Amino acid sequence: MKVGILSTLCAVLLFFFLLSTCSVSPKTSAVEEGNEEDRIQRVNDLFIEGDDPHETEFRTNDPAFWSPLGYTLWCLKNDLQNPFSERSVTCSKISGDDIAGYGIIFCHYNDPDPEIGESMLAVMLNTLGEYIVGEIVDDSFSLICPWTYSPFLSQGYNQTNRLHLASNGEEFELYLNHHLVCTFSDEEAPLHSGGDNGYIVVISPQDKFPEETVYVRFME
Repeated sequence: MKVGILSTLCAVLLFFFLLSTCSVSPKTSAVEEGNEEDRIQRVNDLFIEGDDPHETEFRTNDPAFWSPLGYTLWCLKNDLQNPFSERSVTCSKISGDDIAGYGIIFCHYNDPDPEIGESMLAVMLNTLGEYIVGEIVDDSFSLICPWTYSPFLSQGYNQTNRLHLASNGEEFELYLNHHLVCTFSDEEAPLHSGGDNGYIVVISPQDKFPEETVYVRFME
């Protein structure tokens, strides 16, 4: 059972740094109340193919995607895995707020129940050497693993980190730069075992638009 409804994902992703070890645990919610809606948006046209056809670049300094509560933007890449087996992505942040998350979504699907709608799992990193795992259901986010420091992540801008996910059908294994850091399962409805893959980037209230650009690269 997913606990609580998150009206905004960004406050959790940017300011709740709970540096405990990551293990299998029930989903929990950390809620920052707010009245603004649509802070989690699918915006495919901001994720464009780079010079290499295996590369995807995200760039924006559009003030429409900035707010005091932040924004979380994601896309799908037409890569259906049903069931999910494994996925490897190398990512790096070139510019933007150092604590704002970026990473991947997986097992995305549309639930026929209109109260659930779109849902997916997500893994994100930041430039401080931390990662987070969670579930997104429509405009709500539930923690599976809170922000956790990993010595295996390269810190700073223009640093590449390899994120690898594997599933045996019962649980997921998360590897960072070839090191296993987290094993987790999705045991609470809505359940995720397969679906579309994509990318996700958080716009922080600390980002300065339009003067500065949030720029993230993904390669797989």
